[in-house]
Amino acid sequence: MQDETYEPLAIEKKWQESWESANKFVPVGSDKKFSIVIPPPNVTGSLHMGHALEHSIIDVITRIKRLQGYETLWVPGTDHAGIITQLLVENELSEKGVQKEDIGRENFISKVWEWKEKSGENISTQMRKLGMSCDWSRERFTMDEGLSTAVREVFIKLYKDGLIYKGTRMVNWDTELMSAVSDLEVTLNPEKGKLWSIKYKTEGSFLTISTTRPETLLGDTAVAVNPDDERYKNLIGKTAIVPLVNREVPIIADEYVDPEFGSGCVKITPSHDFNDYEIGEKHKLEFIQCIDLDGKIRNEDFIPENLRGKDRFEARKLIVNELMKLEQLEKEEDYDIQLPKGDRSKSILEPMITEQWFVKTETLAKKAIKAVETEEIKFVPKNWEKTYFEWMYNIQDWCISRQIWWGHRIPAWYDEENNIYVGNTEQEIREKNNLSKETKLRQDEDVLDTWFSSALWPFSTLGWPKDSEDLSNYYPTSLLVVGFDIIFFWVARMIMMGINFQKDIPFKDILVHGLVRDSKGRKMSKSLGNTIDPLELSDKHGADALRFSLVEKASPGQDVPFDEEWTIAAKKFGNKIWNASKFVHIYTDGKETNDLSTIECEENKWIINKFDAVLDEFNSLFEKYKISDAYKLLYNFLWSDLFDWYFEFSKNLIENENHKSETMEVLNSVFLKSIKILNPAMPHITEEVWETFDDEVLISNKWPEKYNINEDNDGSVEDLKNMISKIRNFKATYQIKINTKLKIYSDIEIEDWFKSQFESLAKVEIQKDTFTPKEGEAVLHFHAGNYDFVLSAEEYIDIEVEIKKLNKKINEIEKSIEISNKRLENEKFMKNAKPELIDEEKSNKEALEMELSVIKETLKELGN
Repeated sequence: MQDETYEPLAIEKKWQESWESANKFVPVGSDKKFSIVIPPPNVTGSLHMGHALEHSIIDVITRIKRLQGYETLWVPGTDHAGIITQLLVENELSEKGVQKEDIGRENFISKVWEWKEKSGENISTQMRKLGMSCDWSRERFTMDEGLSTAVREVFIKLYKDGLIYKGTRMVNWDTELMSAVSDLEVTLNPEKGKLWSIKYKTEGSFLTISTTRPETLLGDTAVAVNPDDERYKNLIGKTAIVPLVNREVPIIADEYVDPEFGSGCVKITPSHDFNDYEIGEKHKLEFIQCIDLDGKIRNEDFIPENLRGKDRFEARKLIVNELMKLEQLEKEEDYDIQLPKGDRSKSILEPMITEQWFVKTETLAKKAIKAVETEEIKFVPKNWEKTYFEWMYNIQDWCISRQIWWGHRIPAWYDEENNIYVGNTEQEIREKNNLSKETKLRQDEDVLDTWFSSALWPFSTLGWPKDSEDLSNYYPTSLLVVGFDIIFFWVARMIMMGINFQKDIPFKDILVHGLVRDSKGRKMSKSLGNTIDPLELSDKHGADALRFSLVEKASPGQDVPFDEEWTIAAKKFGNKIWNASKFVHIYTDGKETNDLSTIECEENKWIINKFDAVLDEFNSLFEKYKISDAYKLLYNFLWSDLFDWYFEFSKNLIENENHKSETMEVLNSVFLKSIKILNPAMPHITEEVWETFDDEVLISNKWPEKYNINEDNDGSVEDLKNMISKIRNFKATYQIKINTKLKIYSDIEIEDWFKSQFESLAKVEIQKDTFTPKEGEAVLHFHAGNYDFVLSAEEYIDIEVEIKKLNKKINEIEKSIEISNKRLENEKFMKNAKPELIDEEKSNKEALEMELSVIKETLKELGN
């Protein structure tokens, strides 16, 4: 028995508990398989709108595949989020006056695990609240025992194959985290800075050199000019004196130098600049470090005493002041700069030469590039493969070591002579290398980049390195659903690792979604105050409403400018479904099963053919991952064709004993098949509604099939709808009460079914006569398909008043069209406006022109 009112929260809680306790998300054997892994959210986080969108898309696809009879697995899990999690626990400790160094590494790691056990289930609890049908019995964590084993196995194998090495290289160094970060974790922030022009002494003169980082002059080991720059050719091979440290350095020639930048001379600091590092290597220059890993000036004899130990930016001010005193600062000017910041700490990064672990990516990248080039892996939309290729064709070695404590500790040990031994455990290394207990070994202090373990996710979550049943059943996975912002971080690396370790691609298709933005198209951020909590929306309007509002708007690869009004509208849609279900119960409960192989009634043929066409189109869109378009199609069918039109037709048909049995069966069947299609997007309400009709749960049911009644519908039902709409619009336009019966005339033979529905729903009385108007009498014609009806206008409206109204309306519309034309002819508007705004303007103009045409036609008929 269905409740009177729709209460989404109560229904959702009931079904979430029911599905999970009955193991409905566990794969059920089939010869068709569909598997997908979740992009693991950070264990520290709460669900944000991006998660809600991504998970809703994955769940809709998974639920459809389950109904289509696939053995379906969606693997959930979370990422240990090395840097973020460590910072979070460090902050909690510091509030108690404790630093991680006070308690030591092992105790700190224990504290992180304590935090994880206490708060780490947050994300999965929230996902359950939104009805995500993951197999929770297979939930994984990137630091769990199995995945840790996989990480060590991969590291050891890559090291053995010469694809992991330890080297001294320049990296992006985070002075806050005291760790290297990868190039992909750097954000470039455009800011207003300064450009200082400094005078370096040469033989009897000065060279002016411009820099945005004067503190690095302490480590200068050369001055460079372009070899083709005539101004400085005579100085190449001579020397210059670096101010403050009075270091004599060579003046070298290099094509890298841009003669147009500043004076055309540049300072070379090989230890603190990526380009200078390359020049330093090429010209065999001295490498002098002047800034320490903590961002402070080093305590070295060559550095002036007043600068030693100072923060780099404090030192900058002191250096600029000193240069002014020495009259070696030529000028200081405003300058736009790109500041590199760490995406986690937000601190300004420092290029630094340090010893780190790297993955040689060029070899791994070749097969990963080929897999996409040959479309063994397909990006949807296809244009995102361009982003993938741009990075892969220019791939650099991947710095995988991080100087933090929380994470997968690098499985490498050193003896007292710094020989490196790589293996699973110290014991294994001693046995393998015949090292006695007297040989002291110490493990590498660094941990692996979080993305290293994430790169193994499609196969490590399925049990690798064990030869597990899940691995053979579900790898490669069928699909990856992912945001475009982690194509480099994660997607490319999974493809490289999957092909290298499984000799097969990790997934066949990559469905790329955009960002969820606010209703104005801005990125959501705390600073703008425009973030939306999906759980709050779910508590207000229901999980089904939130899911549907996201899925219906999320076209592949496109950003979603979210508005809460969408969720409110989706809840109203849920209410419509609820009331529609009650209607179907009222009119079909107690029905006998009826064979639908042949259909007599035109209205029933029409709705069945409509349903078949919608199902065909829906399936086609789904196969192309156009899920948003598919659910828009279903929404329009349900709201308009089924609920608004067919429900009205069916009431009249059921009152007729000749049509009752067939119509009850069609009404019940089409409604329930439609509910099945809606189920993946709104699983809770559809399951609740389904339960009132059927004992078997909907989640265990089958995807609907077409009726294929092979009975053509000649379009006369569409003509009927058109004619009813015209009469209703006429009444609304001229403020005639909806129940007023209009006399209309027709001299053609009207079928009984058409006449019955038309008179009932349009509230008209058809006169079977040829209408002959009196002289000067205004008449209106209503035409649709083969049907033509005439009405005496003067019986129902004041002609003169209406003509005045319509002429006034014409003037208003023509002014609006003129404004619209000016906008569309404005080059500035067409060049700068968003495409959707231009489309909206064009649609608005078309609607106005259509309205104008209808009014002019009406005036013509009214005799004006």
